Amino acid sequence: MNKQNMQRLIDAIKFDGQKKFNMQLFIGKLESEYQVKEVFEHGELASIYKPTRVNYIEEGTSMFNCTSMGCIAGFATALANDWKAPKWLAEDNASMHVGMFEQAANKFLGLTHEEGRNLYFADSKSIWKWLQYVEEARYPKLSLEEYNSIDDAYDEGDMQWWDDDLYADFSSIDYLTAVDVLTRIMNEEIGLANGDNEPYYIRKEAVVS
Repeated sequence: MNKQNMQRLIDAIKFDGQKKFNMQLFIGKLESEYQVKEVFEHGELASIYKPTRVNYIEEGTSMFNCTSMGCIAGFATALANDWKAPKWLAEDNASMHVGMFEQAANKFLGLTHEEGRNLYFADSKSIWKWLQYVEEARYPKLSLEEYNSIDDAYDEGDMQWWDDDLYADFSSIDYLTAVDVLTRIMNEEIGLANGDNEPYYIRKEAVVS
């Protein structure tokens, strides 16, 4: 892990996350005029609204304009490129963008592919599902897309937290929660991927519910 760059990411999200942080897309924007006003004029959290994907951004121009927003990987990629759009982002290619955002963010943060996937995505062994499983009391706002809780997913759908078809609800992750989790990762309290590619405790004695 590159702790210096992780701290830069934390600082950036903390500074402008209320308006700019949204885990639902790498880079997105709100189409509804009402939602834009709620976020950028009235102080509502950007994370609660569903943005639309920004299809492309001209190379060298700002990745985050006045009303755009992004996820952890989006912020990390922007920081890695001095907030300017790289060449690959000028092409409208959604599947290619996924891989490039992953690669750019992982390189900037010093993460493996498995660590990045557990941080940026909602399925499989996502840290956002794992935290609901092991620390529900600390993160009561975190939720799933189709179930009220991990226990409900097991009782109603016979699903474990790591199942590929169980998704964290990314609209439930606000910028302060992201900052908290990223800080714990940077401080090596929790890890993103152990030998089984699952999130894990590095220093469980540091956990305070």
